[in-house]
Amino acid sequence: MSTGVVVYTEPPEALINLLRTHHLPHALPLLRRMRFTRFPGGITEHARILFASAAAAELADDLPAGRTPFAAAYLDFSRGPETEIWLYSSLERRPDALALAAVSGNVAATRGDEEDREEENREEENREEEAARCARRVLAEVKRQRDAYSEERRALSTILAGTLSETLRMALVNQGVVFAGVDVYDKWVFRLDALPDVLQKTPLADDMLWDRFRREDIPLMLSRTHIQRTERTIVLLPSMAIYRQDGRPVAWALLGPDSSLSGLHCEEEWRGKGFAKAVAVKLFRERLKEYDDEGYCWADVAPDNPGSQRE
Repeated sequence: MSTGVVVYTEPPEALINLLRTHHLPHALPLLRRMRFTRFPGGITEHARILFASAAAAELADDLPAGRTPFAAAYLDFSRGPETEIWLYSSLERRPDALALAAVSGNVAATRGDEEDREEENREEENREEEAARCARRVLAEVKRQRDAYSEERRALSTILAGTLSETLRMALVNQGVVFAGVDVYDKWVFRLDALPDVLQKTPLADDMLWDRFRREDIPLMLSRTHIQRTERTIVLLPSMAIYRQDGRPVAWALLGPDSSLSGLHCEEEWRGKGFAKAVAVKLFRERLKEYDDEGYCWADVAPDNPGSQRE
């Protein structure tokens, strides 16, 4: 049965251009996950890029980017138990609703102005509802892809979605989608050129050095996190670490497949000295360019993790 969703086996350039030109920073996770396909090992034969639009079936360079509701996803069931899907919908952008709310609260309008704003609000709400329906169609295609992937995967009723916005999640709930479990994170987005100059303020000791995180230390990394990761993925990711001369790691971090700051950790005996922050800044400055030159850095931070928020 058709879901009205177009399925691609590699990221279509038209979708990359649409997100990059009109939907940043909101679409960063999906855009960067598609960029990651250019990395060695960054895409598998099982990857699928899904697209549903209210305007047309196929992606096109002339798609009305600012007004046309759509949803898109990067899907790969072979990456479980890690993130299997990154999903984005144009309703996450919501520029009109925010602008109209600001105007209505600060400007004394005429009756005609109020009527115009009410009409624009209705149009915006209609676009958001249509965008939510597009996302629901994408998830229907995800189910179809799951059933076709393998009998074993078909038996599992859930899928692990990464960095799903709460705006989209609630819209999907209103569409009847059930979420078996939700972990809430705050999304921190910042500019690369605005990162603090901490490297000069945090010099390494004479017996320390900078290096990429070493493969032989992956078991140690995995023991320091509750997040499900596999060695097959970690070896693909950009990393940065501080090591002692004797080979013991002091602090480290990764950029995830979607470029998020991931796995930031400092061994307990070295905490409070600025090493974790220095690792994060150096990692962003030296490795973010491997995804693109947009200059956006981001991280998902647990609300109950004040240490990471300070970093």
